[in-house]
Amino acid sequence: MKKSLTLGFLAVIVLFHVQPGFSQTPDEIKALREEIKSLREGQNAIQKELQEIKGLLAPKPAAPQFKETVLSIEGKPFKGNKEARLTLIEFFDFQ
Repeated sequence: MKKSLTLGFLAVIVLFHVQPGFSQTPDEIKALREEIKSLREGQNAIQKELQEIKGLLAPKPAAPQFKETVLSIEGKPFKGNKEARLTLIEFFDFQ
């Protein structure tokens, strides 16, 4: 009986004894916190870069629509009907 009681007591001590080797020192905890902080800063930097890339890849606004414009060609050389509703004007650059 005494032997089984001793074995039971030893089993309880072995099972519920917290070993100090598994605990972390304050310096280790501080180092882990600093590492987590640097990882968060890195994530924030990556997120900012992704937002910039998304901005660059965003579809550009549509080209401005052409507006009806009235130009006076009075006294200028032309071909065709003088009363035409539409006039095409070509601009040349001979350089």
